[in-house]
Amino acid sequence: MRYDAVVVAGGRGSRLGGEAKPLLVHAGRTLLGHALAAVSGAVRIAVVGPTGLARAVADHGAEADPGQLLLLTREEPAFGGPAAAVAAGLHALRDAALADARAGSEPEVPPLTVVLAADLLDPAPAVRGVLAAAEAGYDAGSAWVPLDAAGRLQPLSCAVATAALREAVAAGEAAPGGLADSSMMRLLARVQIVRLSLDGVSFDDVDTWDDAGRAGISRPSRE
Repeated sequence: MRYDAVVVAGGRGSRLGGEAKPLLVHAGRTLLGHALAAVSGAVRIAVVGPTGLARAVADHGAEADPGQLLLLTREEPAFGGPAAAVAAGLHALRDAALADARAGSEPEVPPLTVVLAADLLDPAPAVRGVLAAAEAGYDAGSAWVPLDAAGRLQPLSCAVATAALREAVAAGEAAPGGLADSSMMRLLARVQIVRLSLDGVSFDDVDTWDDAGRAGISRPSRE
């Protein structure tokens, strides 16, 4: 099934001393690179994060399918949380489709949008799982959200019907206070959640240097 993707790559990295988590290297590739590889089948990818990610995004874009659009945007306000980041990514994807229309191309709006955090160690199995579930039981009002081993929903590794996500973003932005500092689950409050148990899929991420050390990630050299 065709899909767009929003990769959430912002955050202050405060528990890493301000280090940019998406640029940490794990198994020979940055965490952002792992996320982008996991959604390599997307029609368009919006990476939402600071301008410091521009080189990494450009490097990946140079190796990607020439027909795929990869862009970098930022949530408003900066560090405004995951819901604001997803909204910014969705707007950037919509604007790209409108630009295609103005250029005379038929604007494609895929039925699905994958939302993925850029700090996961191995995001590809989760992406494959949510896409398979969405394709098997697609519904235009649903989101397919995996559960971790403890039974917690992982909404930053999900697939959402694009129409439902657009409606959720519009409603959230129209509410008092907008989407600033809102969670992904609050954004999806109006969407039908399909809970998925994905056997053997890990949602390990990197929040602290202890997490990084357990994953074999060293502190970057400052020489």
